[in-house]
Amino acid sequence: METPIRMSERSLSPSETARRLGVGVRALRLYERRGLVCPGRTQAGWRVYGPNEIERLHQVLTLKSLGLSLARITQLLGGRVADLPALLALQEDVLTTRINDLLRARKSVQAARAKVSRGLSLDDLIDLVRETTMSTINENRLAASAHQVLREAIDPALPGLYRGKVRDNYDLPDGRRILVTSDRLSAFDRVLCCIPFKGQVLNGVARWAFEQTADLCPNHVLAWPDPNIVVGRRLEILPVEIVVRGYLAGATSTSILTLYRAGRRQMYGHRLPDGLADNQALDAPIITPTSKANDGAHDEPLTQGEILERGLLSEAQWRQISEAALALFARGQALAAERGLILADTKYEFGVDAEGTIRLADEIHTPDSSRYWRADPYAQRLAAGERPDSFDKDVIRAWVAARCDPYKDDVPEIPPELIWKTALTYVE
Repeated sequence: METPIRMSERSLSPSETARRLGVGVRALRLYERRGLVCPGRTQAGWRVYGPNEIERLHQVLTLKSLGLSLARITQLLGGRVADLPALLALQEDVLTTRINDLLRARKSVQAARAKVSRGLSLDDLIDLVRETTMSTINENRLAASAHQVLREAIDPALPGLYRGKVRDNYDLPDGRRILVTSDRLSAFDRVLCCIPFKGQVLNGVARWAFEQTADLCPNHVLAWPDPNIVVGRRLEILPVEIVVRGYLAGATSTSILTLYRAGRRQMYGHRLPDGLADNQALDAPIITPTSKANDGAHDEPLTQGEILERGLLSEAQWRQISEAALALFARGQALAAERGLILADTKYEFGVDAEGTIRLADEIHTPDSSRYWRADPYAQRLAAGERPDSFDKDVIRAWVAARCDPYKDDVPEIPPELIWKTALTYVE
């Protein structure tokens, strides 16, 4: 039971404390409910804040000024976060993402102001709103949406359920397949977490990319009835995943950077020269095929010779999909460059429809199936030996890989700040 204290010069009322600290009395009540501060009581039962409580409030407000959430501040002040430098570096990344977003919005406003003198059209205004509303997707909205993520889409009324790492699929009797893109994020052959808004963003990017490449290769798409859903032709998926790489990059066990660091120069039927730097551009894009593993198993590197010898693909099938993959990659790199991005590598899946036509399946050039970097800082970061500025899920892959062996160990809990940053990147 608290011992009542007398009001003195060393203790302040809630209103005086709030005035001196520049916060509202409601904020003090919130900090008290969260256990961040514990004011004393006078004999009459009034709350008062002594020197220790004032100092504690200064600590709370200092950490809050860094953009940290109250939940994270509670952990910090309770001594439950050991890696403070890593936390602050992560928070800096989150704030940098938001700052860059606001700077882009500011440029749009400046451009609109310049157009006003010539008459701002309705279309210009709509474009402006679309470009500037991104800044309203902040961590508060993402935190509020955390419970709304689409973890799974299981409907017992639909037949032929097949669950992938990210998509839940249903095969209909008429030959169509329904693919529901969840908010699950997959890497290292496992699901790591769920990212708010990820599924609909992924589906929207795939739709745009399929439309931009339909002249190069037929795809499975029939309709887009919902932001998270695509209806396509049911395909017999070919048992080889085609990864096209333009840079020495990657974090997984099958990436050419991982193999190169291990001393290998001969891989996937290609020989890479000595002396390449991490994330350096290759002389020309190469195809690095892998086996398509079942859930829980790991993809295995393959060569063209192994694919043909094992009968995974016929020679005609291999020629067709490898030529298509290189053409699709070239188109993807050109489209990315127009938007200030580098498409470093990407994965394609192909399947055969009922008529025997090979079609592009699943997704194309999304942040899940591709590695994107921001183009502007690339050269400077490469020269400094730093990782490129990622524009995909690689930030989570890198965070996990730095803390465990994701193929063998339990993955540590991914911080909410990292979830927010990744969600902001997907939305952007």
